[in-house]
Amino acid sequence: MAAAMLVAMVAGVDLAMWQLRGGARALAVAAWLAAVLASGVILGDVAPWWAAGASLGAALWVAVRTSVGADAAAGVLLAGTAVLLLAGDGPDRAAAIVATVAVAAFLAHGANDVCRDVIRRARAAPEESDEPGDPPADPSRLRGGRFIGPLERWLIVALALVGAEGVIVGLMAAKGIGRFPEISGDRARGSAAEEFLVGSLVSWALAGAGALLIATLR
Repeated sequence: MAAAMLVAMVAGVDLAMWQLRGGARALAVAAWLAAVLASGVILGDVAPWWAAGASLGAALWVAVRTSVGADAAAGVLLAGTAVLLLAGDGPDRAAAIVATVAVAAFLAHGANDVCRDVIRRARAAPEESDEPGDPPADPSRLRGGRFIGPLERWLIVALALVGAEGVIVGLMAAKGIGRFPEISGDRARGSAAEEFLVGSLVSWALAGAGALLIATLR
């Protein structure tokens, strides 16, 4: 349950940081963390030690996300979830339900920020020119990712949980085919294909991690 609590805390805090400001944000975050802690203790009989570990993980997510970026924070989240999952008591139906809601919430918004930060870092890779006077890099033209990404990740999680791996492969292929005209028309800049692949692979990896968490707890 502690691993599911950690993801639930992060997802709720991330949504609050996205939608709210000032005192309303602080109040919403505190209320959400308290609700998750209470649900974990009631539904999963979580020991105070593991509840504290989940809270620490959520705090680290906020700190790293704010100071470094969502992509680095995702690494902290994955590591913390893995540790709590390995140290847990095995399958737990209540934890699986909490994890399903938490994963769905995180893949709706937080995962978009992770993908965007990874692409941003890829654009600023050392091999690219940073000489004074160089024109700034054009923003990505793949604007639909904000909406396609969450839908795609939810579908991958759902299909993975029912064992429809073939459909997942077809979904990935269809996405590539749908983006092909846009990518092939970007020959002047030449980086749209790389951005598409980087963003897609990160998105699929996050969806796969979410499905693995749910399947393990289930």
